[in-house]
Amino acid sequence: MRIDDDIPFKLEDITPDWLTRALQSSGLIASNKVISIDAQIIGEETGFLGLVARLIPEYAAPETDGPTSLILKMPTPLKNRILGQSLGVYEKEIRFYRDLQSRLNVDTPRHYFSALNAFDDPQVVLRRLTWINWLPLPLVALVALAMTAWIGLFPRRYVLLIENLGDHRMGDQYEGCSQEDVRRVLTAMADLHAQFWDSETLDQLSWIVPIEMTAKLAQLSYLQSVERYKAAFRHQLSARRMALLDWLKTHGIALTEAQGSASRTLLHGDFRLDNLCFDDEQQRILILDWQTMTTGSAGVDLAYFLSAALPLSASESDIEDLLTHYQHALAQRGVNVSHPRLKWQYDMGMLSMLHRVAPVMFQEQLDIGHARGPALIQDWVDKTFKKLDHVNFETILEDAPD
Repeated sequence: MRIDDDIPFKLEDITPDWLTRALQSSGLIASNKVISIDAQIIGEETGFLGLVARLIPEYAAPETDGPTSLILKMPTPLKNRILGQSLGVYEKEIRFYRDLQSRLNVDTPRHYFSALNAFDDPQVVLRRLTWINWLPLPLVALVALAMTAWIGLFPRRYVLLIENLGDHRMGDQYEGCSQEDVRRVLTAMADLHAQFWDSETLDQLSWIVPIEMTAKLAQLSYLQSVERYKAAFRHQLSARRMALLDWLKTHGIALTEAQGSASRTLLHGDFRLDNLCFDDEQQRILILDWQTMTTGSAGVDLAYFLSAALPLSASESDIEDLLTHYQHALAQRGVNVSHPRLKWQYDMGMLSMLHRVAPVMFQEQLDIGHARGPALIQDWVDKTFKKLDHVNFETILEDAPD
């Protein structure tokens, strides 16, 4: 990872000269040069915080070891850049590829090049979040406004070049997937979680913010949007679902904090089909987009994935079978957790999903587009509500099984 000022700010800044220097600095080409680039934006309205483009370089010499295509990631040019920078997501993904990728038991795209021009020491970030969590919510809101204004005036630059996996089958959250794919993904998830389950290694990853440290910021975002969501969908919400949304207004902070007090592991944080790639020939799952990593209860990733991947018609029995599959995969990797405990973590994670996703369409600081984005979010919320129909949310915080 380089830290310098030679970093593009927008897609138009990705020139043949810049790409030549990037590939040369990574040892991917020597004396050869890039003379032209075909850049194609991909994944519009699938990732809300980053711009993703496929780059196809043409080299001066046809015989080269340089990649024939690669994926570019950089902050979105939309206002979402401010939100992404305030959450540290761009820096986090670059640090993932620099410091953690080679140590994981899961497959990810190959890293070619990354750079950023400034970053905060992780201990400074943690102290800042600790201080924010001591404040009452009205003051948290003021601090968030000040941070947003500051970032808007001084945007940072980040760029990441990784392997293009276009030859493999990409997941699609809106289209869903087969039950076989769901089980394969849960096995890969178990690979990730088991490696870090209650591990002291997590303490060494000080640049990954624990989930409980975001409790007040998450609650602030929810409170700023939930009433508009309720007003927009009032005629579609049952009395129980309205009560659930109101319960989250009171218990959202405690819910997020509880996710950090359960057995802790490394969480992907955005574990959904849009961020998964299926190598059917090698029977591999490759996990993409590591911007929102955190640490906390495995139920967060479980609920994040299953809330969207399973259809509305999925039964409680279907979900129990899938949780059992994941539980057995953990056991095969040396992690033993009871089924009641796992189900509680999953239910808590599903409540967190509703807390996080329901108001997204009404958050002023986030632009989700006008086509696929809103449709995806509403489908996600509907599926999450359905999976919470049998959860006793009013007592769940006190009912944790051993």
